[in-house]
Amino acid sequence: MPDAVPFIPNILVVDDEPAVREYICDCLTLQSSYRCTGVGDARAALAVARETSIDVALVDLAIPEEDGVTLARRLRNEVRDLAVVLVTGTQSFDTAVEAMRIGVLDYLLKPFAMPELIDSVGRAVAWRHAALRAHEEREDLERQIGERAARLRQAFGDLEVASSAALEALLTTLSQRNPETLEHAHRVARYATTVARTLGIEEPALGAVERGALLHDLGKVAIPDAVIHKPGPLTDDEFAIMRSHAQVGHDIAVTVPFLRSAAEIVLATHERYDGKGYPRGLAGDTIPIGARIIAVVDVFDALTSTRVYHDAVCVASANAELVRGAGTHFDPTVVAAWLRCVDDILGAPQRAVHSHVTIQ
Repeated sequence: MPDAVPFIPNILVVDDEPAVREYICDCLTLQSSYRCTGVGDARAALAVARETSIDVALVDLAIPEEDGVTLARRLRNEVRDLAVVLVTGTQSFDTAVEAMRIGVLDYLLKPFAMPELIDSVGRAVAWRHAALRAHEEREDLERQIGERAARLRQAFGDLEVASSAALEALLTTLSQRNPETLEHAHRVARYATTVARTLGIEEPALGAVERGALLHDLGKVAIPDAVIHKPGPLTDDEFAIMRSHAQVGHDIAVTVPFLRSAAEIVLATHERYDGKGYPRGLAGDTIPIGARIIAVVDVFDALTSTRVYHDAVCVASANAELVRGAGTHFDPTVVAAWLRCVDDILGAPQRAVHSHVTIQ
């Protein structure tokens, strides 16, 4: 395997004093072997950012045409995750607050010594390098998901799924990565169909709810193991990858005619009643009723099951959490229906748990 290409950062220095620009560039190229470009105004700085790849920008606060904070904001809009260091002759609390808000990493106060400059830029380079690696890892995860999803779409499309038995056999095959996934899917399907009947839903819609419940985590089969089985908290990028499972599951299921109505439910199971869910931000009755039902029973089963990231809670606590989320996370009508039928579903009296509960 060939050695990795060394990361040699490109530094942009923006200062209207030629002597200062020259001093900074000489320090950075001679002491740290960085590539350095110096310009004297905002227009030239933006031109460099658009035409070449830059990793760190040292921006003087007082430059012609516009202030350094405004330029820093524009540069960060041009270059994703650009590391910016402000160079200033005076300290200002308001400027510092605004700089932090737009993501400026550091300040250099004039006059500064060469070691201060090298340290500050070194920290910015390290941050930039980490950001680039994070994006590469995210792109690699997305590539893995795309490849797995494509293979599964092909496999599903080649199957003539015509019965629940065949569907279950397919789910068993797909759940081999994690046996608990199939057990969870069957519990959610049992809960969801009971709630659906309580709400008066009949065939063929009832069958679509059941299949949507069985498939609601289907997209997770395309999520890489590094994310799906991570014992600790997910990073923002990993969380975004995990959230993609709703769309991936839909895209796989919709290739099968028998599963198309269920696919629309799968896509919407992480929408919220208040419109703050994903992937489409649907709200209220615009969310398919099957998805609103699955959202309630899925959370109940997750709360009452032991997971890598939490211990199981009791039925009383889980139901109380559903009630707290009624009207925001969950459809209040569905929560009320769940509370009416939970005794029958669990096969044990739960009246003490929810007899006092009122859904607003």
